[in-house]
Amino acid sequence: MLSLDTLDITDEQLYTDRGYPYQEWDLLRREAPVFWYERPGFEPFWVLTKHEDIAWVSRNTKLFSSAQRVTVDTAEAVEMLEAELEQRAQMFAHSPTDPPALSYMDSPRHRHLRQLMAPCFTPKAVSALEQRFASLAASYVEEFTGRLDQDGSADVARHLSARLPVAAICELVGAPVEDWDSIFNWTEGTTAAADPEYRLEGEDAEAAFRRNITALNGYVAGLVQQRMAAADGTGTDVLSRLAAGRIDGRPLAFHEILYTVFNLIVAGIGTTRNATTGGIQALLNHPEQLRRLAGDPSLLDSAVEEILRWTTIALHFVRTCTKDTEIRGRRIRKGETVALWYPSGNRDEDVFDHPYRFDITRENNAQIAFGGHGEHVCLGSHLARLELRAVLRAVLPLLSELELVRDPDSSVLHLQVAEIKRLVVRRKK
Repeated sequence: MLSLDTLDITDEQLYTDRGYPYQEWDLLRREAPVFWYERPGFEPFWVLTKHEDIAWVSRNTKLFSSAQRVTVDTAEAVEMLEAELEQRAQMFAHSPTDPPALSYMDSPRHRHLRQLMAPCFTPKAVSALEQRFASLAASYVEEFTGRLDQDGSADVARHLSARLPVAAICELVGAPVEDWDSIFNWTEGTTAAADPEYRLEGEDAEAAFRRNITALNGYVAGLVQQRMAAADGTGTDVLSRLAAGRIDGRPLAFHEILYTVFNLIVAGIGTTRNATTGGIQALLNHPEQLRRLAGDPSLLDSAVEEILRWTTIALHFVRTCTKDTEIRGRRIRKGETVALWYPSGNRDEDVFDHPYRFDITRENNAQIAFGGHGEHVCLGSHLARLELRAVLRAVLPLLSELELVRDPDSSVLHLQVAEIKRLVVRRKK
């Protein structure tokens, strides 16, 4: 019987077998919204499941730091990450304690680095890409339709949803079109190394991870070197801005630019691809909502927000408490870890009417799929929305003709990102 003593929200296999543990999160929100979680294989941490608390911690970045860690992981995963950081440090001659990504930084460094890239991600900058994305999305849907008609079925995840996120992030960093497929394959192999399907014969998870991350690191390193050599302050893509940027009067180090671009690629491709796939799945599973959207395309913006809430691809981030404090009467001590579970916040009954209803007309949708509030909210949130809108607008006329062949093949990567590996569809018989 499910109870606070028996619930488990850290077993990745359970996510694969059953999907998100919504029953467990519901129980936690009702009975223990601030819960001290102790399970084998993990260092104990606080679980936050209420929308209000997640947003509050996200805003209070001085009280809750990102610099120590950003995810809960098994000892094996931590060991793999630490080994990778040590290897990187030796390769690029810097301290292994240097932050490996923007998400590991506190301000002012976080704010300054983010400001260098922000002009590429503002609503105005993103809106300038609308026609380009619409054209790309239309061509991808045309190719997808051709594959569907030729083979009788097609995989939404790989043959449609993956295409625009790869194109978008690669264009933003200036990667040539001929390299896009390789970048996608390396990214998948890095984030999903634990999945046997992403390994070569005889490889274990660590070997697959190292093979792919070495290839992606090497490729990105070459891009960074080219752009740093040519940096004259006139480039407008993300990589050019980083190469020409200054923080406190000093240029960024090679490894800082490398890690920033690397993580933009990995994060920018995976999350939006999975949200798009999950959104298409939700529409196919809710034909009344699909018909409503097809009949009134003005609902596209609210449909995107509902898809983001419904799918909530980013599972959690953690923060480290820097000063003793209280949340809902529970004492959080300095140095303790607090985990923010976004899918639970996006099903919070105190915020969303009928949270388990997929409703593309939902008003005042305060979804926190992009990481709550505060300075760590996803830099690419406007870009992700534009990508979703472009693909949905292009594929909408086709969706009413399609049906799912089987349940999707899914997994969870490091308890951080929900991965929809395959979503196979066919024309209705």
